[in-house]
Amino acid sequence: MTKLRFSLNKLSSRLWIRPMVYSLAAIGWVVIAVLADNLIDHLWGIDIPRETLVNLFTILASTMLSVATFSVSAVASAFGAVGTSASPRATRIVMSDSGVQSTLAAFLATFIYAVVAITSLSALQFHPAGRFLLFTGFVILVSWVLVAFVTWVDRVSRLGKMATTLDSVTAAARTTLSNQDISGTLGGLCSDDTPPPENAQAIRFDRFGYVQHVDMAKLQTLCEEWDAKIWLNIRAGSNVARRESIGCISTNQPLEQESLTKILRCIAVGSERSYDTDPRFVMIILAEIADRALSPAVNDPGTAISILAHQVELFHLWAETDIAASKVEPQFDRIYVPPIRAADLIEDAFGPTARDGAGMIEVCIRLQKALRSIMHTDHEKLRDAAAEFRRIANEMAQQQLPVENQKSKIDELANRPL
Repeated sequence: MTKLRFSLNKLSSRLWIRPMVYSLAAIGWVVIAVLADNLIDHLWGIDIPRETLVNLFTILASTMLSVATFSVSAVASAFGAVGTSASPRATRIVMSDSGVQSTLAAFLATFIYAVVAITSLSALQFHPAGRFLLFTGFVILVSWVLVAFVTWVDRVSRLGKMATTLDSVTAAARTTLSNQDISGTLGGLCSDDTPPPENAQAIRFDRFGYVQHVDMAKLQTLCEEWDAKIWLNIRAGSNVARRESIGCISTNQPLEQESLTKILRCIAVGSERSYDTDPRFVMIILAEIADRALSPAVNDPGTAISILAHQVELFHLWAETDIAASKVEPQFDRIYVPPIRAADLIEDAFGPTARDGAGMIEVCIRLQKALRSIMHTDHEKLRDAAAEFRRIANEMAQQQLPVENQKSKIDELANRPL
């Protein structure tokens, strides 16, 4: 994925983009009606009175203003509920829901179309052809709004609910973890297999923040131009600071600062991690939701158990993706990238649950069964990491469970052979 495509994907997930595009399209239809009015007027036989159109658009504008205001308020309340009941990090995923964006776009675009049409009818002299085109737009938008409103009733009733939030986060995680380039070494070579030469030139960063994207194609082009190889020690999700080494480059001649700056421009950095390109981050979001459910204020172990089931599915998916990625010929053979550590992914996913659910027998049982299921994958490093964390989770449970019977039950599960 190039940096431009990443930026466009990131922009398209913003809540305001789709309403803006649809609103511009609605305005464009009015412009078409104005321009086509004189061109095809002599071919037209249908005449809709101006007063009729003004009345229709006035009713539509007042109605859609109320509907749009209510919808935005409902969405804002739902997003606030997600941040409070689940995780603030999950809000961005829920906000990127295309269904919500399309519904809001329908309401806002229809309102703007009605206002612009009323203004145009008041300021300009329309012939029958132009008025008919405006009426055609009215019919299309009203039909669209009716369909959108029916589906919106169901969607808004579920928006902000825990089950809906979990489905959205899991779907985003599934998309990220099933991408071989993202879940593997970004299409490059594994830096664990080939260490950099001792005389490699360090690459030091010039900003602060989280790495959101690495433009591997551009880096490959630069390496081919300079006959160089790059070893990165960062990937999406890494936290970087100014003057910190993010890797090194091996060339025949040391590079000038201008060339090093070109390398740095290939790395997108932001104040937050990106769930689109960061497999560990999507696991962390699920872990945060489970951890909040286990807090004394919420006391909802059922949600944590449900999340464990989602995480097991995602780990099996990641194992299959990572194994498949390791068998593919690297696309960028001049760039070495650190792989995702299976132990880190396990810790990200289950660490908070193991810690704060250690005193709940039902959570401990489900956690041990989840880790046992992960140990059945074909991914050797993931199996080893799950086995090690099964031992750690057992130790935590032995310290927190209130009675010996529960302790022995978890100990038996943790030491049960596959």
